[in-house]
Amino acid sequence: MEPSMRRAASNACWTCLRLSAANSSRPPVARRHVPPTEPQGTLSRSISLFGQQSKPAEDDSIAPLSAASYENPSRPPILRPDDLFHSFTNSPIPEIRRRAAFIRQHAYCPHPDHRPTRMSSSTNVIASNSGAQAPIHVDFECPDCGVPVYCSEKHWAEDYEAHLQICDTLRQINEDDHDLRSGRFFPEFEYAGPQMEEAAVNMTNWDTFLYTRQFEAINDDRSMRQVTRLLTYPLTIGSIIHELSPYNIRKGGRLTPEGLKSLSALRYTLHPPRTGGGEGIKGLRPEAPPVRIFILGARAESSLPRNVWVQLAHLFPRGKFHLIFIGPESMANRDDEFPLPPRTPSNPFGAIVEDRVWPTMKISTIVDYYHTLHKTGQFYPYDPYFDCFVMFHPGLGHAASSHEWTETVPLLLETKAPIIVTGYTQYDMDRDIEWVRKTCGGEFDILMEPGENTFRSLRWDLNDLDPQDISCGNWGVWAFRGKRQLKPTVSGPIPSKGGPVPTSLKAPATSSTNAESVTSTATGNKSSSPLHVTPPPLAPRRPTRPVSSDFLSDKATAALIRRVLCAQHLTDRGRSTPAPIQDLLPPLTSRNDVDLQLYALIAIIIKEFVQNWYTKITPDETFVAEIVQIIAHCTRALEQRLRKVDLESLLFDELPELLDAHIRAYRIAKSSVARPPVEANPREIYHSLWPLPALSPVPKSEHSSVQAQADNESTYRQLLVQGVLALLLPTEDLENECLTALVGQLFSELIIGNLIVNKLSEPWLIWEGLIILTRVVRARSKSEASGPGIMKSNLSLKAVSSTAPPPPPPASTHSFYIQQTFWSMIQWGFAIVNTIRLIISTLMLSKALPPRSTPAFIRQVDPTSHGTEEKSYDPPTTLEARSQPVRVPVADFKIWSCVGNLLEIDARMPWMSGALSMVQWGALRGPGSLAGFNGMVDR
Repeated sequence: MEPSMRRAASNACWTCLRLSAANSSRPPVARRHVPPTEPQGTLSRSISLFGQQSKPAEDDSIAPLSAASYENPSRPPILRPDDLFHSFTNSPIPEIRRRAAFIRQHAYCPHPDHRPTRMSSSTNVIASNSGAQAPIHVDFECPDCGVPVYCSEKHWAEDYEAHLQICDTLRQINEDDHDLRSGRFFPEFEYAGPQMEEAAVNMTNWDTFLYTRQFEAINDDRSMRQVTRLLTYPLTIGSIIHELSPYNIRKGGRLTPEGLKSLSALRYTLHPPRTGGGEGIKGLRPEAPPVRIFILGARAESSLPRNVWVQLAHLFPRGKFHLIFIGPESMANRDDEFPLPPRTPSNPFGAIVEDRVWPTMKISTIVDYYHTLHKTGQFYPYDPYFDCFVMFHPGLGHAASSHEWTETVPLLLETKAPIIVTGYTQYDMDRDIEWVRKTCGGEFDILMEPGENTFRSLRWDLNDLDPQDISCGNWGVWAFRGKRQLKPTVSGPIPSKGGPVPTSLKAPATSSTNAESVTSTATGNKSSSPLHVTPPPLAPRRPTRPVSSDFLSDKATAALIRRVLCAQHLTDRGRSTPAPIQDLLPPLTSRNDVDLQLYALIAIIIKEFVQNWYTKITPDETFVAEIVQIIAHCTRALEQRLRKVDLESLLFDELPELLDAHIRAYRIAKSSVARPPVEANPREIYHSLWPLPALSPVPKSEHSSVQAQADNESTYRQLLVQGVLALLLPTEDLENECLTALVGQLFSELIIGNLIVNKLSEPWLIWEGLIILTRVVRARSKSEASGPGIMKSNLSLKAVSSTAPPPPPPASTHSFYIQQTFWSMIQWGFAIVNTIRLIISTLMLSKALPPRSTPAFIRQVDPTSHGTEEKSYDPPTTLEARSQPVRVPVADFKIWSCVGNLLEIDARMPWMSGALSMVQWGALRGPGSLAGFNGMVDR
C-alpha cells in the first residue's frame, strides 16, 4: 500500500471509531436521534480521509495522533500493547474520560432494587425487576472491566453474579477502545488488492476469506476484531450476492426458493460470461449497467474509508457497482470533508458523487429520506437484475424509529428488488419481520431466513446510555422482497351474445399477442353454457437453430481443439466435412481417444495462458504449432520409455526398497544413543545415514544454512529437469540454449518448485484431498445403499412380515447352541476344502502360463547371508545384457520386508517374523523352488 493510502486508512480507522462512539451512545436502533457523546467542537479532526483540513480542533492537547505520527518511530505511542486496560475514569485518553463522564450522567444502575427505566432487550415488556428505590445514575466502576456499571460498590457486590455474565466482554471492549487510541500503526488495515478471476474465494468464515483473498496474516484476536469491525459492511453484502455464497438452498443454508430466484438474477449480472472484448475498436462489446446498491438509513457505514468498500468490487472482477447512501444522517459529522452542495436544477437533492473511487465502483451520498426520492422517480425504473436494497440495523420494529420507515417499506416492496436487512440480535430481527408483516399486510416473500451473519463484526460495542446493552455490528442478517403478483387463470361462464363482458375477461390494452391475455370469441349459439376460456395459441415462431447442451461431447471437444490449435486450417471451408484431428495434429500417444482429451487440455492451457498475450504481439500461428510439435515429441518419447519400464518391479521392489531405507534411517536418527549433556541433531544423523544432495546442508538457526539448502534444492531441480529434457526433447531443440534454459526454468521453478513443492506437498492440501475423496466415496456408498432395489426389498419384506403368521415360540437355549455349533463346523469345513482346491488348481494351472520374462540377471538369496547379499548366475556377456533390468521373484520383492519393518514385526512379534522368513526361504530355495523366478507361484 502506498504511504498516502496508508495514512488515509489509518486516519479512517480513527474516523470510524469516533462515529462508532457517537453511535454507541444511543440504543442499538436505527435513525434514533440522541445527544452526542462529546461536545460538537471536539468532533472536528486534524486529518480527514481526503487530506489535511484547515479547521483546527478546540483542544490540541487531546487531538488524535495523525496518521503520519503512526508511522514515525521517533514519536512513541500513547499505550503499549501490554498496557491497554485502564478504567474509563482514569484512562490516559481524554476522549475515553469524557465518555465515562457521559455514562455517569445518562446511564442508570441495573440493580433490582431500583425501578426499571428501560425496555428489556429480549421481550417487549418492562424489565422484570420491580424495586421501590428511585433510579440512580451509575457511579461505581467495576475493577475487572473498568466501566461504570452500578451506582455503588454495595449494589455491584450484591448483583455481581449477573454482572459476571458480561464483565469479560466489557473488559474486551475497554481494551479494544484503548487499542484504537493507543497511537500504534495498524498493519491489519492494509487490505488486499484485486482478486484474480482464476483464484476462487472461500467464504466459509472470516479465516478462509482472508486467506483466499491473500490478506496479510492476522495472528492477534484483537487485530482480527478491529479489521472485521470495518469489513463486515461490504462483506455482508458480498457474501449474499456472490456466486460462492455460504448461504444456499440446501438444508440449513437459510436461502428460500424465492431467494434463489432473486439472487440468481443479481449473480447473473455480477458474474457475466466472457464476451471476447478488448481494448481496441474490434473489441468493443455491449456492457451491462452497474448494479445499484441502495444503502438506506446510512450512518457510520457511509463514512467508512473508501478502500473498505472497494473490497466489495474486488470480489467481482467483471462486475460494476454504484453504491447510493441515502438517509438524513448519511453525512453526519463529515462537514469538514464534504460540505453539502447546494440544491440546483441539475442536482435537485444535493447528491455528493464520488466517481473515482475505483474503476468499477461509484459512490453517491444523498441526505434525504428514500420515500421522498422514490415519489419523484429519481431512480426509476427498478430492475431485479440491477438493483438491491440494504439496511444496516434499521430498527424497523423499534418504537423510537418505526414511524420513520412506515412510508418507506411499502415503496420498497413495489420495486420487487431484494432487500437485505441486518440486526443486532435474533429478537431484533424477529421484531422487524413482525413489524413488516403487520405494516404491509404480509405482501412480501422471505428470501433468506433470519440467523447469524457469517461475516458479522467480531468486535463488541457498548451502549453509553446503558452499559448492560452490548452488541456487535451486523450480528444477524435476513432478506425479503415484495410478493410477486401472479395473474389468475380465468375460468367461468361466458356471457351470452350482446351481454356485458366481465372485467376479468376483457383483453388488456397492450398487445393482443400476449400469452397471458384472455380473449373470447362470440359464437352463433345464444345459450350461455359454462365453458372454460383458454388462451389463444401463440403465433408460429421461426425455428431456431438447435443448440447442443452436451459441452463435454467429443464433437464439442474437437471443435475447441480446431479453434485453438488448428486456426490455420479454419480458412479451408470448401470441404463438406472437417478433417479429423489426427490428420491435422501430430499424434501424442498410440491411442486417438487419449490424444483427443490431451489436446483438449493443451488447448485450454494455450488459450488461457499463451494466446491472451501472444496474439497482442503478432497474429502468427507458428508459435502455437511449434509448441504442439515439441509436446508431441516429448509425449511419444515418454510413452516409449514407459513401455520399457517393469512396473511390477518398480512398484513392489524398487520403491519399497527406498521407503524401507528411509524408515530405517529415520528410526536410527530418532533413537540416538547419545545421552545428556551430549546432544545429537537427528537431522544430521539422518543425512549422514541417507545423504540427499537436494536437502543438504542441514538447516540451522543461521540464515546462511537455510539459504544454502534452498540453493541446493533449486540446483537439484534444474539438474533433474535438464536430465529429463535430454531424454525427451529432439536433438535440434537441445542445441538451442535459449529454449532449454527457458523450458528448464519453467519446469524446475514454476511446476516443480511452486506447484509440487510449495503447494501439492503441503500437509493441509493432502489432508483436504483425502477429506474430499472420503466424502465422495461415502456419498457414493450411501447412494448405492439407498437404491430403489433395496427400498423395494424392504417394502416386500415388510409386506411379507405383515401377512406371515406369528413365529413359533423359541426352543430351549441348549438345543439352539448345539445347532449353531454344528452349522458353524459345516461352514468352516466347506471353506477349508474350497480354499485347498483353489490353491491346488492355481498351482496346477500355473505351468500353462507364459513365463514372466527371459532371465537376463536374476537376483538370488544366499541361505547364509540372511538376505543382505546378492549373487548372480548366468552372467551377462554383452553390453545389451548388462543394460537389462534385474529380474526378481515376486516372493523376494522388497515390499514384504518394507511392510514388516513398517509394522515393526521384528520387535513386536519376533516369532512371526522368523516363521515368515522361514516360509519365504523354503518357497525360494526349497524343493522345486515354487516361488523362484518363473516358478509356479511366481507366474
